[in-house]
Amino acid sequence: MRTIKYILVTLIVMFSLYGCEYEIDYKGELPKDKLVVASFIEADSVISFALCKSAKPGTYSNDNWGLDKLNNNQKNVLESLVVDAKAELYIDGILKQTLNQATDFNYYTFSTIPRDNQKVEIKISYKDYDQAIGKANLNLPIPQIDSSNVILQRGTDQYGNTYYRLVVYLEIRDNGNKENYYQIEPNINYDDNYYVSKLTLSNSELLWENIQGVFQENSSTFESNINRFGVISNKKFKGEVYKVKFALEIYDNTYSVEKANGRIYGDIRVSSIEKQAYNYLFTLNRYYNSSYMNEPVIILDGIENAYGFIGGKKTKKVKNVNLVF
Repeated sequence: MRTIKYILVTLIVMFSLYGCEYEIDYKGELPKDKLVVASFIEADSVISFALCKSAKPGTYSNDNWGLDKLNNNQKNVLESLVVDAKAELYIDGILKQTLNQATDFNYYTFSTIPRDNQKVEIKISYKDYDQAIGKANLNLPIPQIDSSNVILQRGTDQYGNTYYRLVVYLEIRDNGNKENYYQIEPNINYDDNYYVSKLTLSNSELLWENIQGVFQENSSTFESNINRFGVISNKKFKGEVYKVKFALEIYDNTYSVEKANGRIYGDIRVSSIEKQAYNYLFTLNRYYNSSYMNEPVIILDGIENAYGFIGGKKTKKVKNVNLVF
């Protein structure tokens, strides 16, 4: 009986804390603001990235309608964009191109195209901010895919509504290198004849994997374990074949079997990525999945003197998708 009382008291305290909010009067010194950039670089592809600047918490609001503004001093998050920085592109140590402003819808887009096995370096200078320096090595192995498949699955939820989801199956053969990092990326569009939307890993469910803990971390009761960026490492399947099956949710209950009036199209991609890109996306994903019940998450940046990452990537399209229902 004493054990049962202890468990009940623990649960009551835990859930009481779960519903509390705390205001912390922080008087310490905040880190210096930095530039923010996140970009993959691939051989034979255009290099293009957006640039932002960080600010102390509460400076920007991402509500375009202004409904969640805390005070009149808060700014729209679009004001964090930097469009007049100096961006220099070096390939194998040689300066190839310089941009003095964003040229393509607030993106810095270089006309110089990097090639396979080259080393790319980008230096970004803006006012009194520290110069951001990002590097990418394009000498990456192409992913080896033993098998892949995609099916459209139909079901009924507990309320009797019809739902659809796209089930993806992949087999990735690792080459046995000490460290390999991959990104599984659904490049899938969903057209319901009214508008086109993306199917993303943020709305996905892991159905099965032959080696547990690769696609999703084991999480506590109070945190999510979604792998919204699709990044994995070969730590648990070095030199072996990793098999995974996951479902991409389609939020629409208007279709029936008798009438096909929806379309899913695009492709499934698997990429080799550099360690600094993996570290950033993995820890950023862990941050998104965390709750206040967990220890603070440290996000590992993959760029010097800035937040974010710049890293190499080599992509293989493994499955084309074109389904009508």
